[in-house]
Amino acid sequence: MKLCFRFLFPFIVVLTFVSCSNEIDVLADYEENASIYALLDPNLSMQFVKINKVFVNPNSRASDVAKIADSLYFDTIRPEIIEIGTGRRIPLFKANILLKDSGMFANSPNYLYVTNEQIFANQKYRLELKLPNSGKLVTAETDIVSTPILRQPVSNLGLLKIFSALPTGNIPIELISPVNGKIFDAFLYFNYIEVDKLDTNIKVLKTIPWKILKSYRTLSNKGFEYVLQRIPSGAFYDNIKANISINLDVTRRFTTCEIILSSGNVILDTYIQSSTPSIGIVQKQTDYTNITNGIGIFGSRNTLYINEITISDVTKTFFVTDPELKKLGFVR
Repeated sequence: MKLCFRFLFPFIVVLTFVSCSNEIDVLADYEENASIYALLDPNLSMQFVKINKVFVNPNSRASDVAKIADSLYFDTIRPEIIEIGTGRRIPLFKANILLKDSGMFANSPNYLYVTNEQIFANQKYRLELKLPNSGKLVTAETDIVSTPILRQPVSNLGLLKIFSALPTGNIPIELISPVNGKIFDAFLYFNYIEVDKLDTNIKVLKTIPWKILKSYRTLSNKGFEYVLQRIPSGAFYDNIKANISINLDVTRRFTTCEIILSSGNVILDTYIQSSTPSIGIVQKQTDYTNITNGIGIFGSRNTLYINEITISDVTKTFFVTDPELKKLGFVR
């Protein structure tokens, strides 16, 4: 599966970290407002900004109004992203991105505002738009996370990138935090090929995701902080056994894997922390937004993609010799 298709969209809905929704207030008088959700990522070729109406209709149920696309989107707005240090203005264009799951809110059309102009890690950016009826100016600002440095769990041997999980012991997750980075997630995507025994021309590429770092928070966002986490190797193999079923009609072959490391800025970290319920009896959450004259979040993250990772010989050997793993039918 190609990375550009697998990972193009998740960040626009604050994918690897949070999900977003429209606010519904069935009691307040009507006031034109906007909800905005965006994470700018300098390592992506396209940026997405989700802009919706915050709506009220006292004569209808909110769940009914939510299914009407006209209740969710502004007809005429001209949002821009301004590069604060240079004054460069980046217009955002309305696009129908049909990747939204069905649910309470209308999922077709699914309008987002996009640009393919480059975002730079050494700059700050400001979002601006005027609401069509009131003329109210909606703004937000964010810094941009630099690219994180991942040292482990991938070792480099010549031109090869090697992942190894010994039968016992730990897998080190080692990285250097980037400037403006505060919160981190990382996934290992274990790829393999299933080959039909009766017709070896039938081959299917499959992927098992494994979250190796979850919402890790550094002490500051100044960067250059050394991070070392150790994960039991058994957790890797447990994840494989839990997600691959025994199938005597296929053989399975190793192929190269991928690691994705995402670093979010303080704005994203604050949003996540404020959205997490407390551990007390009263599960109170604090509303957080950095949108002036609106709600939502305008932040940044930086996503590092490492592909073409080879599984080590030691790891392959364990797959074909361990009494439980060898039932899965992997061959060297």
